[in-house]
Amino acid sequence: MSTPKIAIVHFTYKKYSDGTSPVMIRITANRKSRYMTTGYSVKTENWDEENNRFLESKNKLLPDKKPLSNAKAINADIEHQLNDVIRVKQQVSLSEGVQTSKRIKEKANSKYTESANFLEYAKELAKKIMTQERVRSSNNYSSVIRHIEEFQDGTPLLFSDITTGFINAYQTFLLKTRKNNTVNTHLSIIRAILHQAINEDEPLFSQDKNPFNKIKLKKSPTQKESLSFQEIEKLRKAKLKAPAQQRLINVRNYYLFSYNNAGIRISDLIQLKIKNIVGDRLHYEMGKTEHFKSIKLNAESKTIIKQYKKRNAKPDDYLFPVLNNELDYSNAVFLRKQVESKSSMINGDLKKLAKAAKLNKRLHFHSSRHSFTNIARQKKADLYSISKALGHASLKATEAYLASFDEEALDETMEMVLGK
Repeated sequence: MSTPKIAIVHFTYKKYSDGTSPVMIRITANRKSRYMTTGYSVKTENWDEENNRFLESKNKLLPDKKPLSNAKAINADIEHQLNDVIRVKQQVSLSEGVQTSKRIKEKANSKYTESANFLEYAKELAKKIMTQERVRSSNNYSSVIRHIEEFQDGTPLLFSDITTGFINAYQTFLLKTRKNNTVNTHLSIIRAILHQAINEDEPLFSQDKNPFNKIKLKKSPTQKESLSFQEIEKLRKAKLKAPAQQRLINVRNYYLFSYNNAGIRISDLIQLKIKNIVGDRLHYEMGKTEHFKSIKLNAESKTIIKQYKKRNAKPDDYLFPVLNNELDYSNAVFLRKQVESKSSMINGDLKKLAKAAKLNKRLHFHSSRHSFTNIARQKKADLYSISKALGHASLKATEAYLASFDEEALDETMEMVLGK
């Protein structure tokens, strides 16, 4: 069985009333040919027979031929279409083995018909992600979809509409009310959706037409809020009285436990269970990255745990009294909503704690992670150790994270060289 051949041809057997003939993609297999339209037609005088393309410039060897001003753009589009059909041919070979011109044409013609509406495809993808219990990712996708619908104002959005121009216009729309890094998060989700569509068994989009081939997303540096070692001490020593200030005592304990354990995120801390304490170590899987961590508990962490651990506690009981041991959290969506609600409550109480401790800073739970990182840097911990403690996937991620503290690091260097 011969290998199918795919080529661009000027189909002169058919002529339109304006004197042009269609430009087709010919698929030949087992001596049988099928033709697909490219959507273009051209006169013989504007066609380069030797290279099978629209004539782009004058050629002394072809004095009767006339170039077209838009020939370059048309040739590029036809080349994209040809590459798409070649890719389909390869997929037919891998999935079905037998390659016929009829089957290749059927697959190529249908590749953009299913879920051609970008937003409908994105919604189905968000649902699929939800079934995998990736609640946070699904919610992020749904949020981006809502904003695109707002931008489109009722106009359908097809995959063919996702161009560099569309991305730039949508970016401008978002920047009116959002910061650059938030906008980049939106665009990165669009990029992820396109990547998924490109890699479907029957692709819905062509990598050749991916606007992110040209658009690169760059994060703006941010100043991460953190507490100094002295401010952590001030927080520890703040006088709080139970039961009137028990909620503030609790959130201080949660914050310090996080700080002592390399800045455990609030969503992870809320879901810690008794079984996560193994001997004198904390074992848990980071919800954001699924990275497993094992941290040796220091004296303060052990003291905090003792305040909440009951004698009859079961391994699956929660370590801290945030979630209710009597409720069923097996539904991932319900659990996510509860964690978000409790997180908001804790951050609200941290604002009150900051006033009680007389801290002139906005106190939020994630700053415990920033505080640990910055103090580790100040104490000259090496990059690898900090990266491992934070659970970053790469040293590059840690370098970017530490970059937000560069201003303080510069001040320290200037003082060390020049004095105060």
